[in-house]
Amino acid sequence: MKIAICDDEVNFQKVLREKLEAYYGILAVEIEVFSSGIDFVERFKEYPLEFQMIFMDIEMPYQDGIETSKRIRKINPSIPIIFLTSHTELAMEGYEVDAFRFLDKPLRMERLMKTLQDFDNLRLLDSKIELQDGERTRVVNWVDIQYVQSENVYINVYMEDARYLIRKKLSDMEEQMPKQLFYKPHRSYLINLGFVKSFDGKKIMMKNGNEIPLGRGKRSDFKISLMNYLRILG
Repeated sequence: MKIAICDDEVNFQKVLREKLEAYYGILAVEIEVFSSGIDFVERFKEYPLEFQMIFMDIEMPYQDGIETSKRIRKINPSIPIIFLTSHTELAMEGYEVDAFRFLDKPLRMERLMKTLQDFDNLRLLDSKIELQDGERTRVVNWVDIQYVQSENVYINVYMEDARYLIRKKLSDMEEQMPKQLFYKPHRSYLINLGFVKSFDGKKIMMKNGNEIPLGRGKRSDFKISLMNYLRILG
């Protein structure tokens, strides 16, 4: 994931970068810093899909964060913009450009964490996968997949109102899946934690009434994964 920080305060750039790298892990995120809204817009014009999230200081010389964001919205109307300001009265102007969140300076860690969690939820709910169903390619949301079951060199992908038989390895499907959303309770299954109704030491009951085996020794690990899911998406 790539994040842009647009802020003219060098010390603040450093602090925010360190917090983002600590949250996501230094290998999971790439952060690029811009000290001018003008410079950022020039880059954004050329590469409008390069960044997944923008931290934007409202108060910058020459071209402030509001004006910069108006230019961004003409290029990409949906990218999440998180405004940063030490004057909270300026935050109201951010509604003109559909700001994702507002954070006041100096940063409060709990507010930043909540913002990042909300952003992760948004990404998770919007993410999709292509399924090659015979000669058709179907695009489905990950959140709509209830569970996946392996069947020799095929997998069954179960949705609420459909089942697709796809030539694909379960392990390959697992690599693509959002880790916060899915869990592997048994070597032959991957389940969407959002469709879990109940469980005991041997099986998981899904909301559609199907029972999924829970591998020996996986109960504690499954409970942790389920709690993490509820924390992230709850």
